[in-house]
Amino acid sequence: MLNKLALSGIKHRLRDYTVLFSGLMIASAIFYMFMSLATNQAFLSSNSPAAATSFIFGFGIVLLAIITIVYVNYANTFLLSMRQKEYGMFMMLGAKSSKISRMIFVETFAIGAISTLIGSAIGIFATGFVGRWLIGLLDMRVKHFSSFYLPALLWTLLFFIVIFMFSAIRNSVSLRRTKVLTLLNRDSQPVKIKRNGVMKAIQALLGLILLAIGYLTMYFSGHNPGFIYLGIPMALVTIVAGTYFTINAFVTAIIIMLKRNIKYSQKGLNNFTLSQLSFRINDYTKILSMVSIMFALALGAITVGLGFNNQIDNVVNGQNYYDVQVTNPNATQEKNIKQLSIQKKDTYNFKSDGKAVYYRSSQFKSQPIGYANMNVDTMVFRLKKSSDPAKNSNAAYELMNTRLPKYRTMEAKFVSNAQYDSIKGQESTTVLIKTTSFKNNLAMIKQISKDEIKRFPELKNAGGDKYSAYTLVNGFFSGLEFMGFFLGIAFLAMLASCLMFKILSGANGDVKRYNMLYKIGTRQKVLRSTINKEIGVLFSVPAILGIIHVLIGLQLFVKLLYKPYTNIEIPFAIFLVLYLGYYFLTRYLYKKIVLK
Repeated sequence: MLNKLALSGIKHRLRDYTVLFSGLMIASAIFYMFMSLATNQAFLSSNSPAAATSFIFGFGIVLLAIITIVYVNYANTFLLSMRQKEYGMFMMLGAKSSKISRMIFVETFAIGAISTLIGSAIGIFATGFVGRWLIGLLDMRVKHFSSFYLPALLWTLLFFIVIFMFSAIRNSVSLRRTKVLTLLNRDSQPVKIKRNGVMKAIQALLGLILLAIGYLTMYFSGHNPGFIYLGIPMALVTIVAGTYFTINAFVTAIIIMLKRNIKYSQKGLNNFTLSQLSFRINDYTKILSMVSIMFALALGAITVGLGFNNQIDNVVNGQNYYDVQVTNPNATQEKNIKQLSIQKKDTYNFKSDGKAVYYRSSQFKSQPIGYANMNVDTMVFRLKKSSDPAKNSNAAYELMNTRLPKYRTMEAKFVSNAQYDSIKGQESTTVLIKTTSFKNNLAMIKQISKDEIKRFPELKNAGGDKYSAYTLVNGFFSGLEFMGFFLGIAFLAMLASCLMFKILSGANGDVKRYNMLYKIGTRQKVLRSTINKEIGVLFSVPAILGIIHVLIGLQLFVKLLYKPYTNIEIPFAIFLVLYLGYYFLTRYLYKKIVLK
């Protein structure tokens, strides 16, 4: 009977549980998405050149587990607060505490199980959708990726079942130890806020020290890869702890400072907003710290993913000057070439006597051949031209790769027009094209390259053209690029749902406060402005710290990425726009709850 009562309670209050269910489903979906990569050793080993990838993902699992536990703890507290008054009424009417404990155990576990199963299904779908979208959008080469990975699903189910089992037991024990009158009047109980200036000062100092240690550890690990196995766990502990202490101490100090500034605090409802933040900051410290870390992980993952994408372009452009090379183009290829946005087009004729390859030197004077020169230590390349390949080894090497494989081992000679005309043998024509943008013309370049391989099958394994180099390099870096973008999207969804859930779960308690302000004559416009400021602060604190974490954390990748800070404004701008979207959505939903 009690089981039916517990389940019917969920059914009849389904609207109130919408925020709770959606938050828990997102948590389990994101956990599965991460585990589908982290537990797939075949995927990690075949898509990452770094030996420490599995090690790093192992600590990622630990960090995500901690974040998820904190998140579920907030959800569990929210669940208990919603039903505690009803439980108190049942006990007042004669129900035994043991029976009520059993009912809340069933309800808590049922909510956890249902949300985990649905969330895991969403995670499987989201993993497949995001994976296919990224692979198609960025032309990636990813091996052993699977949207449904059984070990990841089993770990997700086991993890959440254990968490909700402990949560259900804790709720039951907590309820049995709480007096009936306390349950009935929980909403009207005053909350005591303890202030300890000395402790806050110690926390502030400790937070800065721990962050400094974490930042120095990441910097040192990036420049000394052998230290990474010790550096990653050290940075994980110090930065997480430092973030918590910094937010808890500094945000409180800033609020107190602003409240003491009479000119600011007495303007409009600023004092009310500061009091709201001061009242909540102790409760919000954990969630803000957690969101700050996830913000850094999400933004960092997307930034690194974009960095690997730039790495592909840099390496490919540093190996080949020309985007397209065709030998004796046919009508179809000529038609396709006309569809390219051409920056430079060079045509060279050559003959062969079986021992050497002969070119007209006059053609190189009128059409200097381009070549790429890359410094393998700095990964910096320069594009140059030469009108005399015979005296330039780099230009000669570029020209050699434009020939069919059977001609590449032959010596290249550059002769006068008269000497060239006297040479017997079949003449071949090489057409070399540099476009305005390799990526923007990639689809047509790919088609031309495939047509060339059909005409000359020996090119399939010999390569030499830019698209072949792109395929090779893209296959090497695509896995890392995919991991970055995939995890960035997952963590973005997780951090947004965490902060939204925490803010919206406390909205019901704020209805009375805003209703009181409305009754004493406060205009709706002023109330809306107050809400915007309050939620804006809660979104800004983790964003500022998260950005600092990312800017310093990129030092971990200085040995893997060419100029990791290049074009960093692009992922930052995209990410902040999405983050602002969550901010506007949260404040809209919050206003719908607390304002008339």
